[in-house]
Amino acid sequence: MTVQADTYLTKHLSATQPQKHSPMKYPWMAIILLGIVHLSLAWALDAAGWAEGLNLAAYAVVLGILIGTLLAYTQWPAWWIRMYALLTGMAVALYLVSTLGPTSTKHIYKAAQVVELLILWSQKVLRGEPTGDNVIFVLDIVFLLWWISVVTTVELIRYRRAWTATLPTGIILVINAYYAPKNLEGYLLLYVGAALLLLVVVHLDEQMTIWEYTHVRYPLDVTLDFLRNGVLFAVLIVALAWGAPSLARSERIQNWLTPIRQPWHRIQEKWGRAFSTLRYESQPVVPVFGYRFRFQGAPDLHDTPFFQIQAPKGFYWRAAVYDRYDGNGWTTTGIRPVSLTAQADPIIPPWSAGEWMTQTVTILAPGVISLIGAPTPIHYSIPVRAAVFGPAEAPGLEIHFAQAVKPLAVGEVYTVTSQVSFPDATALRAAGTNYPQWVREYFLQVPDTVPERVRQLADRLTAPFETPYDKALALERHLRSVPYSEDIPDPPPDKDAVDWFLFEERRGYCDYYASAMAIMARIVGIPARVASGYARGVYDEQTGTWVVRESDAHTWPELYFPRYGWVPFEPTAGEPPLIRPEREPFRLADEEQLQDLKELDRELPKPERRTSARPGMSIRLKVARIWRWSRQHHLGIWVWLGILLAVGYKIGRRIERNWRQDARLIPWLYRVTLWWARRIGITIPPAYTPREVAHTFGQILPAHRHTLINISRAYQVYTYAPETERSRLKPWQDMLYTEWKHMLPALGWMWLRYRWRRFARKASGRATSS
Repeated sequence: MTVQADTYLTKHLSATQPQKHSPMKYPWMAIILLGIVHLSLAWALDAAGWAEGLNLAAYAVVLGILIGTLLAYTQWPAWWIRMYALLTGMAVALYLVSTLGPTSTKHIYKAAQVVELLILWSQKVLRGEPTGDNVIFVLDIVFLLWWISVVTTVELIRYRRAWTATLPTGIILVINAYYAPKNLEGYLLLYVGAALLLLVVVHLDEQMTIWEYTHVRYPLDVTLDFLRNGVLFAVLIVALAWGAPSLARSERIQNWLTPIRQPWHRIQEKWGRAFSTLRYESQPVVPVFGYRFRFQGAPDLHDTPFFQIQAPKGFYWRAAVYDRYDGNGWTTTGIRPVSLTAQADPIIPPWSAGEWMTQTVTILAPGVISLIGAPTPIHYSIPVRAAVFGPAEAPGLEIHFAQAVKPLAVGEVYTVTSQVSFPDATALRAAGTNYPQWVREYFLQVPDTVPERVRQLADRLTAPFETPYDKALALERHLRSVPYSEDIPDPPPDKDAVDWFLFEERRGYCDYYASAMAIMARIVGIPARVASGYARGVYDEQTGTWVVRESDAHTWPELYFPRYGWVPFEPTAGEPPLIRPEREPFRLADEEQLQDLKELDRELPKPERRTSARPGMSIRLKVARIWRWSRQHHLGIWVWLGILLAVGYKIGRRIERNWRQDARLIPWLYRVTLWWARRIGITIPPAYTPREVAHTFGQILPAHRHTLINISRAYQVYTYAPETERSRLKPWQDMLYTEWKHMLPALGWMWLRYRWRRFARKASGRATSS
């Protein structure tokens, strides 16, 4: 008997399985649905009206699906098909886009013009300059849809990867619908319906392949049943999604999405520069201040109201800070992103002077992302994504950027608390030059590309003065003598912008004035940086608020003074100067008053001397700050949860690995199979043999009949063979366990169907009796 059992195991436990990557047997319906999926994206892009010529995307989709269908039945490897689609996609996109040119010009010349435009566009993008050629946008879209159509068609027919065929298109379609100036909900519905039906068709084809390999008979009209149920399922899903509340409005969801928002906004910023002339939404949108800005030519600013600010007095409303100069623009360094809730503690800057002041900002234009406030903001009344500057040796933090977690609509209100200081000229002269090390490290950088004549000019202007404040005034006076003009060309890319502004163009606007003063201040040893935002605007006496318009966009330099922090200056000739009053030094009337004060000082009790934690940042304070930050972000919960999951996963894998080698695995698999049979309503008489159990169960679950037979045969050998012969089952235990795991989803699905049918019968019985 043992020889017969071993022969049966060798013959049947290694039964032929369906090929994992066998092509689809009935692909025509899947190809049609895939075409609808991709065409919904092509039609939605054309309907959005971003640029002329996007109707070519539909031709690229149809041609790509036809070519992909042919490639799927070749013997070419997947990597070669992707390369082929890449190379031919360039040619197809170039040919289709060249049809947009004049009909009188030959295709070869029109294609050469498109290639030349592509080269010029690439050069501008690499330099970070804005570009405005919609032909390149159409070329990119046509190429992208061609490549996606070819590759996903091959993936679908060869490997039945329906999710790979639908997800990329869906992501692009959702992004297009979100930013399009028109309503594209109909194309989203078309995509969702076709994608769900495609998933049903692919699953049906996979099941039919399994049935044919396992010699299971099935009705010929099973396709119609599957499609009917798939259509009902698709309609149900679309209806539920349409009527469900928007998860995007949940604050918790917004907090979960915080880590990906900053990279996404950088992508948006780069996209806006690369395709600056697309037909975006016509309503005014407040610009987003990024982590970098480049020098440009004439700005295009209008009188559109952006903000209405209620504050005790007018300030520069700061939105961004930049510290690294490279000759063509400014970037910000040394920052880290944090999420701040409305209940978060204030971010205290690393200087002591100043008083807290609250401003109320009302939004007057849609799409506000970058938040503004008087320098230096320390707290916001709404959740924000902030970029905080604070090296380890600095005794505090400073918010350099703050953005709302979602675009703010017209009429929304937020408050911002700032720590502002108003030092007079006498205080700034007495501030000294005891700059902290972190200030010297970040805010005295001058690139080697700055010409020597800029350095000589800075030294010559400041040579007669001793204090940093007087030197700053000298630089400010000189720059205010340079004529102000917004009608200037782009600075030459091979020249330093500050040098070009000071010695060649000799005119410009705030970006150039602020940069020139910051660089020359650094040359003479004064820490400086550049801030961007808006000037104070126009005061409305009726409402008691400051109205800030797009034309109030402004850039100014900020110089560091010990104890007072960053102090703004105004070198721009087109703006009113900042006047700081002189203060007369305090003098005693006579020697007698001085003696009285000394006596009073000796009589007053001396307070206990306490060491300050701010200059050195004690370890205890650092630990407290880390603990507070982790509590705000629930870091401890996520860390412990991650550790528990990792440990549990490791332990589970080890237990499973040991269990696969345990001889008790086979009777356990048989008992669990009987347990599942009872759960799904199969009656197994006690007198049934394991083989009869397998055949009875296999009629209900024909796709996994071979697995059930293998388990029953192995159980027979384990139960009735001599104990010395059980070792022959060792090589089969791992395969039996793997097959049983593959059968589990089908068992779970059958259990759900069984429970649903019982519930439906009970409900109908109650309805009949009533």
